[in-house]
Amino acid sequence: MRLEQLYYLVEIYRSKTISLAAERAHISQPALSASISKLEDELGVLLLKRTNQGVYPTEIGETIIEKAKDIIESVEEIKQIAKINNMELKGNISMAVEPGVNLTIMPEVLTNFKYNHPKVDIFIKVGESNNILRDIQSGKADFGIILKSEELLQAKDINLRDLFVDELVLITGKNNSIANKETLTLEEALAQPVVLYNTEYVTNCGISSLLKKYGDINVLFRVDNLEMLEKILLHRDCVSFIPNFMAEEYAKFNELVVIPISDVSLDITIDIIWSSRHHLSMVEKELIKGIKSTCCDVN
Repeated sequence: MRLEQLYYLVEIYRSKTISLAAERAHISQPALSASISKLEDELGVLLLKRTNQGVYPTEIGETIIEKAKDIIESVEEIKQIAKINNMELKGNISMAVEPGVNLTIMPEVLTNFKYNHPKVDIFIKVGESNNILRDIQSGKADFGIILKSEELLQAKDINLRDLFVDELVLITGKNNSIANKETLTLEEALAQPVVLYNTEYVTNCGISSLLKKYGDINVLFRVDNLEMLEKILLHRDCVSFIPNFMAEEYAKFNELVVIPISDVSLDITIDIIWSSRHHLSMVEKELIKGIKSTCCDVN
């Protein structure tokens, strides 16, 4: 077994066709096919099945491809370790971030990263989790930080790593009739008019997909920025659900009140995701390392 065979196998998986994989690997189609056939003979298993719609892994092939991806990633990391001390990081990063993470975690991450790597330019798009997932799938963003949702769990060709686990709490204006409550049951919370953060003309978002498991949501508004959400909370008897790690940020404003849910733990997981068709660059991995380090302080 040779390392290049694993590279070819993963490239076929990503490309779905022998011709495109050969083009991307800078090798002829017959040579690529022969290399994979030799690997199959050596392992004694069929790795790929060829159909009119393209080339797809067998069940055992999918397992081996996942291991091959891990090996390739380790090899690339070894190469990067050898270079990083003698190399000034440069490049561009496009990332999409859930608003709570952008508000509380990213300022420290970006400040530290830019200080250490001043020649790396970072573009951040802030959006709702399911919107971010679609940006990753379409290639608009290199990677994203989102709330784990049903849509993410069902998505194909997505790599994800858990950053930390948290829970949802309630937030409302201090003049709301429930503002003096120390806690609320989930039934009491869902009875309130709810303002949801949404960045698309769709009705399903990460938080609502979690809440709908417990009953209907009385949605008052869907807004696409946090400033508008805050203003609505101050002027209407309504509530919003936010991750607990954001609560301290909102507690700074005397006009807003954070109320825990007493009877149900609305657990959420914040994940970092990227497409399996996107190979993380050295600069992206360095930024992700900084994000993970900062998120350790959240937990």
